Amino acid sequence: MDTYEKVYTACECDFVGVTSSWFVILGILNLLYARQQKSQHMKVVVLIVIGLILGMCADVLLGVAFILGIVSFALGHVMYLIAFFMVEKPRRSDLAWIVPIAIVSVFVVIGTPFIHIEDPLLQKMLVGYAVIIACMLGKGISNVRVVKNRFRSLICLGCILFWFSDLMLAIDMFGTPSRLTWILCSYTYWPAQNILAHALFYLVELSGRKDD
Repeated sequence: MDTYEKVYTACECDFVGVTSSWFVILGILNLLYARQQKSQHMKVVVLIVIGLILGMCADVLLGVAFILGIVSFALGHVMYLIAFFMVEKPRRSDLAWIVPIAIVSVFVVIGTPFIHIEDPLLQKMLVGYAVIIACMLGKGISNVRVVKNRFRSLICLGCILFWFSDLMLAIDMFGTPSRLTWILCSYTYWPAQNILAHALFYLVELSGRKDD
């Protein structure tokens, strides 16, 4: 089996893909709710649903075309990040969270013995991916520090779980895989996606309020 696919068998990809489809369905239901309510946050909801769909695609692709899976995940995180910036415009305080998280993320990928990537091109791609998810997590934390409500709190929690899940995935794929890292990866990733999809309901509920 290819090095980059040693964790994901075809059966596991099918299982993860089916599981992810439930989060997409939840996201779409909240999208329909947002449309029915004529929510002022419609664009944010659409972007997060697109992110959920790209995540589902990535789950399937990781086992058959690993690089495409990583690209799909990265694009999904970009959708989330754009949505977070639409919720709260860029602030200097964002950097106070994004920069240190990005430094830690990149160091984990290229500066620790837990992860060893032989392909230079793939290493660069994963460094870029690490920066993207660090921006997503940093902005998620920054937004809830500016205004605390249920939507932003759930988004922040989802981002934290996502970041940790991706760290476990990197160790599983490019380090010494174990049942523990696989369990930690899976059982933080699924709640992360579920929380992001569920949070959309509270975003729609915030429409028209001053604290949104």
